[in-house]
Amino acid sequence: MKSPRHTLFRSATAAFAGIFGLAVLAAAPQPAAANEAQKLIDDATSMVRSMLADEEWADFHKLLKDAKGVVLVPDFLEAGFLVGGAGGQCLVIARSGPDQSWSAPSFCLVGEASLGLQVGFQKSEMIMLVMNDQALVEIAEGTAKFGGEAGLAVGMIGAGVKGATTLNFDKDIYAFARNQGLYGGIVIDGGWIGPDSDYNQAYYGRAVTARHILIDRRVANPATNQLIAALKQPS
Repeated sequence: MKSPRHTLFRSATAAFAGIFGLAVLAAAPQPAAANEAQKLIDDATSMVRSMLADEEWADFHKLLKDAKGVVLVPDFLEAGFLVGGAGGQCLVIARSGPDQSWSAPSFCLVGEASLGLQVGFQKSEMIMLVMNDQALVEIAEGTAKFGGEAGLAVGMIGAGVKGATTLNFDKDIYAFARNQGLYGGIVIDGGWIGPDSDYNQAYYGRAVTARHILIDRRVANPATNQLIAALKQPS
């Protein structure tokens, strides 16, 4: 059963699609969803390779070594006219065990909504480094929120930021983003992230939860090997 937040995100994205011509994230038939899921994995693989090769991301390399997991968002879309909204489909991959190996990816959705005078559109690439086990569990269980008293503390890093002195190293998540468009930067405070059960089922061929994938490691798919290999590239 889909959560109200999951349904709201897809409905809101469909509404933005009608205004701004964005891709609609409506539920697709299972074979189509599996193909779209593989495209998301391929896009995430390209993004990871690009960011790991980019000298602008000195802090990214330092933090990746200690990250408990990563959230990969190849297309984070922000659009607004008075009422703003942002979000995208994403992947979560966890690291655990004596060998610190990466799990299979779990599909997810990330979203943010805001009120205020804002006009514009922006498409971004974003990698979130999950720095502790509790944050990873909240993402897997669909209870993760960004900012506020009860939310996860997020450090936003943009292109061109270099050196460890730019970070306090006390955040639950560090989000590295590259963008293009009319907005000046990405803001995800007040946003949320949670599993996409439709894509998980379509891609792995059976009903599995994010916990089954990330923590229990009950499933695998050889088509994710290139993505896992990209994360293993030496810095």
